[in-house]
Amino acid sequence: MDFEDKKNKLLDQLNKATGINFDITDSSLSEDEIINKLKELVVHFNVIDSKTGLYRLFLSKELAYSDALSSLSRFHIDEEHLRQIFYLESNTEWKKEAVSLLKSLLPDSKDVVLEMDSKHLAIVINFDKEPTSDEIVQTANSYLDMLETEAFTSFKLSYSKCVKSFKELPYAYNDAITAMEIGNTFNSHGRIYCYEDLGLGRLLYNVPANEIKAYLTKHISVDVLSEIDEETLSLINAFFDNDLSLAETARQTFIHRNTLIYRLDKFADLTGYDVRKFSDAITVKISLMLYNYIRATN
Repeated sequence: MDFEDKKNKLLDQLNKATGINFDITDSSLSEDEIINKLKELVVHFNVIDSKTGLYRLFLSKELAYSDALSSLSRFHIDEEHLRQIFYLESNTEWKKEAVSLLKSLLPDSKDVVLEMDSKHLAIVINFDKEPTSDEIVQTANSYLDMLETEAFTSFKLSYSKCVKSFKELPYAYNDAITAMEIGNTFNSHGRIYCYEDLGLGRLLYNVPANEIKAYLTKHISVDVLSEIDEETLSLINAFFDNDLSLAETARQTFIHRNTLIYRLDKFADLTGYDVRKFSDAITVKISLMLYNYIRATN
């Protein structure tokens, strides 16, 4: 991020904290000094006067732990407590109603809803004991359903693992953001993403671009994959989701078993891989994930 981007971001944060529009037309300070002075102002207006400001700056690593520590007692924030980050992303700019609705669902006054930017919200949730995966997903679904029906806004949600101290929250926040990025890349039709459950996606997400191109060139080229229609790709993914079961895939996709077999045969003719064979299925699965990665990053 260059100087102008950093400056504009900090000026925007000052505007949100004070309701005043600031601008810098002339200064004897260097660019680094200007950024540091702006950060000091942001910390002053947000951290001193707002608990949500403290969380927002700390999660985004704009506020050092040592600086945040001195403000915890003022806002009755326990340094050692079990917490989890929910990260919400909307395709469009969220409405203020979304924030109000989420706040109404939080049973603990220690929980906070954070406005990260025009399309992203974060929730810091406190727990007395660590919730199960099923409990987390159930809670996440209830949030998403309510936002869609009452705020008329569609969100996706990713979440971090639980952490035991305030100091660990920026790492949990980063995991939640990464989970959203990986989920959107490899499973764009998904709704809820957990960083810990994105195994293969997490692995492929860190593969260098030249290795991706080499793999696809050797197995199924981008040109071939680009010829496959979305309906066929969806059918192949459904086949994978149903553990390569013809009967279950046909049932869930509402097509005849023979029609499914015909389409899988057509896919094999085009790519040279029969996904009914386990080894071929692995190659196709990885190729499709890498292809989605390329499309998402271009």
